[in-house]
Amino acid sequence: MTNFITDLTNDLFGIENTQEIINLDIEQLQQAVLASEQINNQYRQLQVYFQYLTLFAFEGWLSQREPSLTLYKEQSSTLKHQYANVIDAVCNLEVGNFKVCLIPSMLLMDEEVAIPRAAVELPEYVAHFYIVIGVDEESEIAAVKGFLRYDQLVNIKAELQPETDWNYYIPLVQFNQQVDELLLFLQCLAPTAIPLPEIPGSRENILRRVQLGLLNLLPQLNNRPLWEVLTWEQGTAILTTPLLLNWVYQSINQNAVTLTNHLSDLLQILTQQAVDVGVWLVDRADDAVETLSWQLIPATSELRSTSPSNSFEELEIILQDIQFQEQQLDIPLTAIRAYQDIQLGKSLRLYAIIWSLAEAENGWNLLIILKSINDNQSPSRFSLRVSDQIEVLDEQDLITNNNNYIYTQVEGNYDDKFIITVISETGETQAFPSFEFIR
Repeated sequence: MTNFITDLTNDLFGIENTQEIINLDIEQLQQAVLASEQINNQYRQLQVYFQYLTLFAFEGWLSQREPSLTLYKEQSSTLKHQYANVIDAVCNLEVGNFKVCLIPSMLLMDEEVAIPRAAVELPEYVAHFYIVIGVDEESEIAAVKGFLRYDQLVNIKAELQPETDWNYYIPLVQFNQQVDELLLFLQCLAPTAIPLPEIPGSRENILRRVQLGLLNLLPQLNNRPLWEVLTWEQGTAILTTPLLLNWVYQSINQNAVTLTNHLSDLLQILTQQAVDVGVWLVDRADDAVETLSWQLIPATSELRSTSPSNSFEELEIILQDIQFQEQQLDIPLTAIRAYQDIQLGKSLRLYAIIWSLAEAENGWNLLIILKSINDNQSPSRFSLRVSDQIEVLDEQDLITNNNNYIYTQVEGNYDDKFIITVISETGETQAFPSFEFIR
């Protein structure tokens, strides 16, 4: 039976009895404040604050009304900063075997509900149930205002157009306000009764189409929402590619030049086929490098006659020098050694040395060396950049005189990809297919 306080609150705020009041305690309010303040983008902190209150309110309501239902929130978008930064909803929440999307709303004022286009159209975010949670932070209360099944939402969407801010606006009266029915569905309905679209196996085609546009436009975001800068197709590429979402989030208040360089590298990692160095290390390197313009260098002096030009002797001298500088660097005889000669206004040689770490360490090493081929060339400046999926790992400059070289060494696990880019002083670049280790 509803108690006197709830009856009074319902009368005061004009809330139907079927929308039971959820009390938000001080600790939850404070936790929402602290969580929202961790978002790098200060312009998004208020929205994230309400996302947290919405999540707390639904969690409290569900535990009071039907504690037998298990809420899984670990993968929810609100708990991941890069997602909470761009989507005004709590997506990828699960109740039992159902996917649930919570839509924050003002408890009293909102007569229309704004549902993010991503939560409606992109399989990565769609849900079986879309639940509107009204929040009144001043009164420290919330309520379940209504819900829609996905199949109902699809029918309503067919008669609507998304707005320029990438939201669908749906009148609250079109939502089912009998929240007991939601509990009944969650308890008794099979998830297969509300089919959801499947996530495509790959979205690389979209990413390739919009790659150049993203490279030009993403550095211009400057904390603005995606919809102010990108087309929906470009936005789809971002919203369905976690690494790009992470780049957008990390770009907030960071060095623009470094981030733009990394964006160029990241887009190539995401759209171009990588070199599987695992194949190189299981005696199939000849086949693997043949179509990638790499030339193999034998590891032992007995085979030096098969090594083109002076690459064997040159590399041996360089490696001895590097190992003298790096006392802890141990390059095994089983390491694969290869090189490419490149032209960027001047002749350069790029060496790649790859070897597995001890099995217990579960990883691999990549040593990259850049050297001028013709020492009689007039001095020029070149940059060597190495990036992974997350950041620029190293960037060094080479002045092509005095027989000098530069090198960098990175250690990866089986999830890492490394891409190498050489840049001339005139801005001309050559990027090589990224390296990865596929077991």
